[in-house]
Amino acid sequence: MAVSKDRLRVLMANNTAANLETKTCIKTALLTLMNQKRYEEIRMTDIIRKSGISRSGVYKNYKSKEDILVDIYRIPIEEILSALSNSVFDNLEMIFHTGKKHEASVKAILYAGLEHKFLELLNARFAGVETSFYIPLWNGMLYNAFMEWARAGMNDPVEDTVQKVKEGLKLVADAIDSGMTNRTQDMKV
Repeated sequence: MAVSKDRLRVLMANNTAANLETKTCIKTALLTLMNQKRYEEIRMTDIIRKSGISRSGVYKNYKSKEDILVDIYRIPIEEILSALSNSVFDNLEMIFHTGKKHEASVKAILYAGLEHKFLELLNARFAGVETSFYIPLWNGMLYNAFMEWARAGMNDPVEDTVQKVKEGLKLVADAIDSGMTNRTQDMKV
């Protein structure tokens, strides 16, 4: 018996929802485990047990625990990239607000020592863009500012942090304009 197009659409939607739920359970299991022990100590078997998903279900979606982590941090990165505007200052606020929204994921990635993956993903997104030197320079500055805020616990309000970043960018611009490379050394942290 052939399946109607409407029924096939419903089945595919249900399958997509089930797959999304499966991935959510797996990612939640890894994040929970990362709060209990060091990332290096976590095995795929631990994730399988914690998630309640079958071994084949986990491996159908992810090859390794790093693949799971990549999927975890891909969400805030994609959120940021899809919301970028032409306003540098609006983008700064949006980046830090998005980071705060995904605080648990950001902290888990820091805890795992894999925060450099954020920068790799950002730079890869803009690979081949004509202003190829500008993009990694800009991404590097934002990445470092964001990661310092995250390492400090993300406790400072986003608005205060963005203001500090703006002040830092102005100091860098002033140092470049004046030709004095040590002006940022006087900056109070």
